[in-house]
Amino acid sequence: MSKFKVQVNHVPANYKTYSIPGLELKNKYEELGVQMPFPRADSWYYYTDPEGWATLVSHLLFKSSLYKEDIFDCDDYAMKAQVTCAELYGLNTCRCTYGHMPLGFHGFNSMFCGDRFLLLEPNEGYQYEDPLFEWGIYGYNPEFVLL
Repeated sequence: MSKFKVQVNHVPANYKTYSIPGLELKNKYEELGVQMPFPRADSWYYYTDPEGWATLVSHLLFKSSLYKEDIFDCDDYAMKAQVTCAELYGLNTCRCTYGHMPLGFHGFNSMFCGDRFLLLEPNEGYQYEDPLFEWGIYGYNPEFVLL
């Protein structure tokens, strides 16, 4: 009998993929008052609709036990969600975002879904009713995005 446990993580296949030019996505963030500290990096960005994000979101939440103050904290959770989303799902619009929330300045994710942005708190220890929520809910106010 094997002493190894094999775990297969299946990538959900039931989400639609759309694309948007980088300049257009940049303009959509700017219309909401969100700044980009660096120039946009990609010519094209790929996203899904709200139903697609809802299908994928459970794969973008990470255990709160990873948290180590100043070593692996809010912005690292957001970067991990951004990279995981692009790597596993081919969607590069789950972006590391910074802004204010009730506890102060914080890192989280913004996710483009065609007609608006949704927000994601990728640290499962910060969970509310839903880790994926509308802009401004729970006091999250995006100010900067790494596009």
